[in-house]
This record gives sequence, C-alpha cells and structure tokens, in this order.
Amino acid sequence: MLNALLLFVSGLGGVQIQADLHLDTPTQFHRKGLAFDAPEGLEGGLAQLKAGGTNLAIEVLWPPRSGDPRAHVYGLMERLQSEDERLDDVVLVKTPRRAIREIESGRISFLIALEGAHGLGQENWEATLEDLHRNGLSILGLAWSFSNQFIGSSGDGGAGLTNKGKTLVRYSREMGIILDVSHASKVGTLQVCTNSPVPVIASHSNAAAIHPHARNLSDEEIKCIAKTGGVIGLNFHRPFLGGTADIAQVVAHADHIAKLVGHQALALGSDFDGLIQPANGLATAADLDALWLALRHAGWTREQIDGLRGGNFYRAWSEVIEFSRKE
Repeated sequence: MLNALLLFVSGLGGVQIQADLHLDTPTQFHRKGLAFDAPEGLEGGLAQLKAGGTNLAIEVLWPPRSGDPRAHVYGLMERLQSEDERLDDVVLVKTPRRAIREIESGRISFLIALEGAHGLGQENWEATLEDLHRNGLSILGLAWSFSNQFIGSSGDGGAGLTNKGKTLVRYSREMGIILDVSHASKVGTLQVCTNSPVPVIASHSNAAAIHPHARNLSDEEIKCIAKTGGVIGLNFHRPFLGGTADIAQVVAHADHIAKLVGHQALALGSDFDGLIQPANGLATAADLDALWLALRHAGWTREQIDGLRGGNFYRAWSEVIEFSRKE
C-alpha cells in the first residue's frame, strides 16, 4: 500500500502535493488582525499559497513564553477553526487520505502544529494534548527557543528529554501526532530519534555543516532523523542560511542533506510569517517556482523535487498515522 501511495503522491497518475511544514500565519492573524484571505500583509496567506502552488499547509500555533501560553494556543486554534468554517477553499484535515481528497477537489488542506510543548501548560498537560488532538493537532514541536519541562532547547543549550518528556513522546506516538525536533537540543533530538518506531521531522531547520548556527542540525542529527524515515524542512530565514542567503544557498543546504542521507529526507519548512528575514528571491509563498527551477538547474530530477515538494512528508505522515492505528 505504501508504494502505491508514493506513486500517487509523486504526481505519477495523481495530484501533486506541495507542502510547507511551517507557516506562522496564525500568529499574524492575531498580531495584525488579518484574515487568511487578506489581500496583503502576509507571506503565507491564501493568495500567496495559491500563487506558489502550496496545497498542504502546516499552520502553526505559537505559544509565547509569558502570560498563559495554553490560553493563547486555544485562541489561535479557535481562529483557525473559524477560518476553516468561513472559507470554502481551505479545509482543516486530520488524515493523509482526507488531505488528498480535498486537494483533488481544488482546496488547500491544512494541518495544525504546536510550536513548543510549553503551550500544553504546566499542569494537566496530558488532557490538553488529547483535547488539542481531537480538535485537529497533527504535529507537536517539542521545544521553542527555551527549555521546557519536557525537553531542552537549542536556544539555551538545554539538556535532553525529561521523564515527562519521555511520556509526552510516547503519548504522541500512540495518538498519531508527528514529533517535530526543530528548536530541540542536540541531545534531545538524538533521544527522540534513536530507535524511533515512526518518522520524526525537523519542520524548519537547515544544515549546520553549511552554516554553523545553533538552530541548524548537525550531520549526526540529520542522520538520526533520516534513519527514522523522517524529513527535514528547509528554512528560508537568512540568519539560518548563511552565505549568500538566497535561493542558491537554500539549494546548498538541500544538496548537503541529500548527499548525506538521500533526497527522501527533504521537505520544505519556510517559516513564512514567523517574523523572518526571507531569503533573497523567496519573499513569500508565491515565489516557490524559483526554488524548483534552481533545483532542476542543480541536477535534481523531477522525482526528487516532487519528493521535497511534498511527497516525502506525505509518506512520513502516513507512516505515523499507520503506526498509531496498530497500537
């Protein structure tokens, strides 16, 4: 069945999936008072996604460090749900098969991700996780820029998984929630990935070998993620790209990861609307055709590009869901 899915996803007789694993657009709904279909003011709004061909959008709930992070998460969740109800051409999905059906019908499917497990709250976090999952949470970013009660962060040189973190990892796998190690500490990332029975992703991280930034992944981390069957979403933030900070530099990060572990470990995780400094030539989600062209010029095949565009993530997502159903 999985081989058939791969053929379908790659565009060989089916729809071409184009996924972005990390869009902070919901935060801009909150900060700027904008809607998904606002004519301007967004990098990953409806107009930009349509213009650039993105049809599987991972929309991120970002909880602040101060105040009541859990309440903030629920506020963003409610806003996304209201946009789902208001707009005919976007739809919240919870399964790969539903995503395919909606994309085939011409809609943009979106998944919900949480960026930072501190957004689950300090107490009764298990119930919060279950409730968020019932309401559409598909991806859990374990950390943000600071360590929390579950795992250390790359942002403050934190340690690995705590006992609560190990429980959170187990619960998430049982529920079919994809674990995301972007922002996690190196030791934490390796703990989550080592011997993982399901794919693990780094939704928006680049290669430290190309640019040694704390937010980028070491070759050891990249290999560990790839061994799970997971994917790494290329990030467009200039400080994480280094060098020329343009499309050519994005390709350089992609080439390094592909040569290290194979093209099947790559995806896209732009970080649009996350207060980033977008790479030169990739100002919004409308500009992605330029990246696909650059990859072709760099020698990538259509199959390899289609995998990065969305096929690789769809395969990893399907495996996570399949594992949860066996439990």
